[in-house]
Amino acid sequence: MTPGAFLLTSLSLGFMVLAAGAYALLYGAARFKNSRGLLVSAGLAYGLLALDAAGVLLKTPLDPAWKLLIAVSALAYLGIPPVTWRYLERTHREEGAHT
Repeated sequence: MTPGAFLLTSLSLGFMVLAAGAYALLYGAARFKNSRGLLVSAGLAYGLLALDAAGVLLKTPLDPAWKLLIAVSALAYLGIPPVTWRYLERTHREEGAHT
């Protein structure tokens, strides 16, 4: 891998992690505040993550195994905030039942 390709790949993967964090944060804030605008922003952040992952898959010289890991990770990121939110709701609902 050339130094330029290495730098581009590194920056793209860093952006993917940043977009995943923004998606999770915005999703949680949207559910907490019951805000459609924040939920749309969360969707846009995930869209950026997906576009970035597609760019990494199509344009970088990574080994196919790494590309598969990135694709699976990008799909997994979509489900993590909703699953976590449902778990928190259930936990707090059960916690309230014990008081």
